[in-house]
Amino acid sequence: MTDNDRFEQFIKAIYSTEQIWLLQADDGLFAMVEDSLGNSYIPVWSSELACAENSSEEWSDYTLEMMPINEFINWCKELAEDDVKIGIEPDKSGRLLPIEASVFSDILKQMKDN
Repeated sequence: MTDNDRFEQFIKAIYSTEQIWLLQADDGLFAMVEDSLGNSYIPVWSSELACAENSSEEWSDYTLEMMPINEFINWCKELAEDDVKIGIEPDKSGRLLPIEASVFSDILKQMKDN
């Protein structure tokens, strides 16, 4: 499956449920990953199952947290200001689809408007 296919599948899934899944450590603190260039990402998944199956062992103490799309759109502005990107559907090997929070927010807003 290509990255474009993965992205389209992700968007369709969150569009149908209007939810996005994250890993939460404590109230308001979420799992983060960093790449070799020092870029920070909030990992997100399209479903509770994908989140559970693909979260790494280092996140074993984290809880699966659903966030409504509208809330996530609002949060993207803060993430963009903090230069935190979105890591879409990371797998156990750490492979993810990177996207700027502001770009992702725009895609989600367009999705909601259609």
